[in-house]
Amino acid sequence: MMPNAYLTFNNGYLRPLNQDDVHTDYVDGLNDPDVNHYLDGVKRTKQTKQSVIEFVMNNYNSSNSILWGIWQDSAKHHCGTVRIHGIDKYHGTAHIGVCLFDKVAWGKHMGSKAIAVVTEWALVHLNLRWIEAGVYEENASSQKAFIGAGYDWAYDVCGKYILDGRPAVVKIYVVRKILN
Repeated sequence: MMPNAYLTFNNGYLRPLNQDDVHTDYVDGLNDPDVNHYLDGVKRTKQTKQSVIEFVMNNYNSSNSILWGIWQDSAKHHCGTVRIHGIDKYHGTAHIGVCLFDKVAWGKHMGSKAIAVVTEWALVHLNLRWIEAGVYEENASSQKAFIGAGYDWAYDVCGKYILDGRPAVVKIYVVRKILN
């Protein structure tokens, strides 16, 4: 489902990733405990260039996900990713996640801006009506990013997911398109 979707926002842009976009800082960032603390799959196994290429290409070739890289203006490499996945065209639903693996991008609202433009694009071009994100209750930065991108808290999932070896609360944030 690789769209030709180059999306822009203030001080940056997004475009779908391909295997040539996998760089050392991307792999190293995914292995950084500060970066991957709230990322479920990434921290379970040490990431390698090959494992990241496989992830990028699985999304590139997927019929129900799109993985964008987040670039700051004039940067050579992307500083993060935003991914729409679990796209269900019948129900008009999907999930979204964001990762800023370059700590230089932290605190600049890059995640919120990327979430907002991808969400708008997906509502219009994929005709989605419901996009949701799960955020660990302790992850205040991600909660702020989704709220800043127009998401609303919908409900909590208590105890289903494990964080730091114990059951945790995951807050579900959603954007809904009102249908007439």
